[in-house]
Amino acid sequence: MKTAVIYTIPQCAWCHRAKKLLELMGIEYEERLGKHPDHPTAPYIIIDGQPIGGFTELADSVRR
Repeated sequence: MKTAVIYTIPQCAWCHRAKKLLELMGIEYEERLGKHPDHPTAPYIIIDGQPIGGFTELADSVRR
């Protein structure tokens, strides 16, 4: 099973959408509050150690 780390901030609509998409994909995730130190926006998603990016990149990965 794939696992993810998602960096989120409170009241972030894109973070909420990313978490829902991860759930729909069957990916368990660990939530970390705050922005990733090397990424200026939230959410920032890492799946199985591979940086994915934000919600848009996550959604694009589903389409592939």
